[in-house]
Amino acid sequence: MGKAVKKEPIVSALEQYENQFQTVIDAANAFENHDGQGQKLLYVALEQVFAFGENIRHDAPTFEKFLDDRDKTLNKVTKENPYNALVELAFSEDRSKSWRSEISNVLRLASEIKVTEPLHKWLEKGGGISGRYAEAVRHFARPATQNAQRLRSSRLDMIASELKQSRIVKKALPGVTLADGFHRSLLFSEGGQTFLVHVRDEDDQKTIDKYLLEVAGKRTPDDHPLAARTLYPLFRAIDLIVGTCKPSSSSQLQLITIWNDTINEAPVTKLRFLSDAYSFTNATITLACSLPELDGRGQIVLELSDAETFRQLFEHDYQWSISADDQGVSILDDAKSQTRLTLRPIADYLDRKLRQGAKLGLRTRHFQATCTGMRASASNFEMAMALFKKANGAQLTADPTPKRLQWLSGGAMPEVGFTSAQGYSGLSYPFLEFAAPAAAIDPQMELSLADIAAFWKIAAAYGEDLAGYIANSDVADAAFCIDHVFADGDRFEYVSPMVLGVSMARTQVCEDFAPAPFPPPSPLPPLGSKATRLSHASKRSSEPRTRNYAMIDKNRRAKTSFPAIPSASGHAFGAFITSYLPDNAEHRKSRKFDFEWQLEWWRRMTAIPIHVVASNWTDEEVTASKELGLLAEHGGGITRAGPRILIENRIDCLKLLYASDFDWGIIMDDDAVLMQTESHNSSYRLFAEMAANGKAAYDGVDVFAPIYGRKVPFRKELNAIGNPYANNHVFNKSTDLKGSMIVVRNFEKEGRNPLLPDPSFRTHGEDTYLVLQAVSLGYSTMTCWNMVLEELSGESTFANGDDDRTEKMREGHELLVEKFGQFGLRMKPGSHTLDKKKFETFCWGAKRKQIKVRKPLL
Repeated sequence: MGKAVKKEPIVSALEQYENQFQTVIDAANAFENHDGQGQKLLYVALEQVFAFGENIRHDAPTFEKFLDDRDKTLNKVTKENPYNALVELAFSEDRSKSWRSEISNVLRLASEIKVTEPLHKWLEKGGGISGRYAEAVRHFARPATQNAQRLRSSRLDMIASELKQSRIVKKALPGVTLADGFHRSLLFSEGGQTFLVHVRDEDDQKTIDKYLLEVAGKRTPDDHPLAARTLYPLFRAIDLIVGTCKPSSSSQLQLITIWNDTINEAPVTKLRFLSDAYSFTNATITLACSLPELDGRGQIVLELSDAETFRQLFEHDYQWSISADDQGVSILDDAKSQTRLTLRPIADYLDRKLRQGAKLGLRTRHFQATCTGMRASASNFEMAMALFKKANGAQLTADPTPKRLQWLSGGAMPEVGFTSAQGYSGLSYPFLEFAAPAAAIDPQMELSLADIAAFWKIAAAYGEDLAGYIANSDVADAAFCIDHVFADGDRFEYVSPMVLGVSMARTQVCEDFAPAPFPPPSPLPPLGSKATRLSHASKRSSEPRTRNYAMIDKNRRAKTSFPAIPSASGHAFGAFITSYLPDNAEHRKSRKFDFEWQLEWWRRMTAIPIHVVASNWTDEEVTASKELGLLAEHGGGITRAGPRILIENRIDCLKLLYASDFDWGIIMDDDAVLMQTESHNSSYRLFAEMAANGKAAYDGVDVFAPIYGRKVPFRKELNAIGNPYANNHVFNKSTDLKGSMIVVRNFEKEGRNPLLPDPSFRTHGEDTYLVLQAVSLGYSTMTCWNMVLEELSGESTFANGDDDRTEKMREGHELLVEKFGQFGLRMKPGSHTLDKKKFETFCWGAKRKQIKVRKPLL
């Protein structure tokens, strides 16, 4: 079945080209009216003609309309060389035909050989117009059949491969037998059925090839001219890293570290950009085929000057290789005067305070950076610079050169451009295609012009559209990122920090460099018998483990993206946390560390007031806690209590909720936060979304908890195509809620029976007890699939080993059966676990098992 493609109106595109061509006319007039500066102004005019021509030639309908409005036709000659018509339109009739022919052929040559440097520099290097014209004559007079045949052959291979992979008719056609290969066919459709009505079965390869070339149209394969060279993947990696990262920290130390690694049990080679700057554009490239010469060498370093040398010399007609011996690792060519680039151990640089790209947070606004768009943007940027310099040269006081590229949000999708810079703002930079309608990007976040211009120029050379996104760091919309896998499997990860205002301060996207361990640590020996495993488990549970708090804090901050403004839910939600500190000093330190992060997380993610029941805390510990000191400023507070069991502290939390004016209470242990990446749905935003919908929208939802990955695998379902969670809040019946975080209605405020556990229940199972009590009172208990619980890695004080845990569970469950046995709760025969089937049937009744509420538009 064919796709229905909506044809975009041509008017807007034509108007844009009309406006752009006026700048071409102005530049041509400037040249013709100031012959004394002839060459300089001619080059400026030709740059504009060239940029205009390279853009419009790819939009045939618009080009045809553009020419038709000027009494020109898009004939075969003009299609082959659009500059025949454009040069004639731009310059006056006083210019001779031979002069116009020279100019148009020079521009045609520049287009065919894909000149990437500014046109005026290319002209100057080649001896001006006359020199480049002589080159054009030689180029187009060389055996054209050779070039044409190569192109024709590659296009045939390309389209044949595509057609084999995407057949129109999947099943063999009955009664049709032909020789292997392609045959020109006609299809006729009627009443929803398609028929093959004609086949040219003559054995004429020319006819078949002609047909395939017609199908291929004007497309040409985008193979890089150096792709067949040995070490091409290494060249591409170094070219991308140096070309895109160098401008960001050019005044600082810059290195590329290279090492062999393993991903999914497959050997790979990684290259990563390092600098001693604080925050900078960075990239990592993973080569799908590892370089065996690097095995066992650990991380080694290629200095940027050597990387530049390799980039410049690789295109010459020499073979490059990697040498690894007792003297070290080198990259060398086979020229008579050999070039040898020596890589040094990373240890030689560890005193230089190196930094690398950090792992960023939430990924938003996924896009494609298109190859065509990058080329057009680079071309327009070069033309804009020429126009800007020309305008500045005519002024007494020069305008400052733009350094920042703004995000424009006038349309449905974010675009980049300039809001005021004369000469720059008149051109488009159309390199981004967003996957879906995207929200505007924070206007104070801008792109470094030097960084993005380098990205356009370098990335476009490799002929692929690049997948990318906007990422958060410690602030929202912190970085422009690419994460793209090339057709050959190599992966390009690129991060360019946003810049803030005239100071060009960069958002933080980097961290201190930590070299990979070398040699790699030996794997742990397998555990022995069951008794041995139990003794290990018992030891781990009863003895506090040593934790690297600095590393944990660093990792948490690296993966967490705080919003610029906390998510607000008005007075709909209040949070109530029970925090108990055990007597063991190391356990105590560990729980305080996690609790401090939990409070910071909730304070910076949401504007929800937090009240803490602090059990077994000393006065000194309360005073020393930064986050406890901030609670009152945000409507929260502290209730002090002595050492007591969890259920008593939880009862106090529920009583505080019922005494408040909140609609809902978030009842938490002191280690509960939420996962917050894009794949985890609403996360902390759920509470603001629910508040916007109003409490009545959630009638039937009484008690709910986030899903918990260790109990319910969620990733596949939560992110499946067509899932209900993207646009709805979804609550599913469950009597197995994780007590670390449970959201409870303010039943007293609604005039309903409060949910309060019996404080005499002093054994394992208080989470299950709370849920079963709620169900027995006629309330619903549900999991909410729009948020995912994350428990911090503090120490448990629950049980010593698996045997101890099982016995405590059995004891608690037997007590629950005593309390709720009248409703059908039973123990499973021969097990320590509960059989809740009859209980749920009896108590749940006709209540809905799933509730969906449409998400609000915030």
